[in-house]
Amino acid sequence: MRTLIFEGIATSGKSTVTSKLVKSLQHKMSIELATEKHTHEPIMAERDTLHTLFFKNLIHRLTLNNPDLLIFDRLYITQAYRAKRSLKEYSSVENALAPYSPHTIILKIDEAAIADRIEATSKHRGQEWFETYWKSKGDSFEEIAKHYIEQQRSLLQLVKQSKLPHTVFNTTNHNYDAITEDILKMIS
Repeated sequence: MRTLIFEGIATSGKSTVTSKLVKSLQHKMSIELATEKHTHEPIMAERDTLHTLFFKNLIHRLTLNNPDLLIFDRLYITQAYRAKRSLKEYSSVENALAPYSPHTIILKIDEAAIADRIEATSKHRGQEWFETYWKSKGDSFEEIAKHYIEQQRSLLQLVKQSKLPHTVFNTTNHNYDAITEDILKMIS
């Protein structure tokens, strides 16, 4: 079993790349995909909590079927950022992942492009989505971008503390097909 953990700020392309991976591999291997519905929505109200037991139970539950590939759309690194914790506090989660050949994929956007990406995504997803999700981060695209720049910097620092291997891909130019191909090569 191989495991991929995707981390990155909103609009970095996590859902796009995971969808492309699943589409490319669905007829070749068994895949278990844990979206944010599984990984973060259940714990969103408790942002300051470590949630190590939650993550370990999730890993255990998803590995029971022994899929060839297990994919997480965010996991403990995002929570470490939200809870303002060191990644060392998540060593038990990394230990739980270790038997499943884990690799963390960080999707990153050039900081100068983040405000434009947020604005483009808000037009695509609509005003209601913008009002309910993004407005909690700031009143303008520039303020929201500052929030996500800080988050991205933190994620990049946190992943350096990880015992697990990781790769950073730049998605500024929306090169999702090339990134997907690179990831397919990594797991083959």
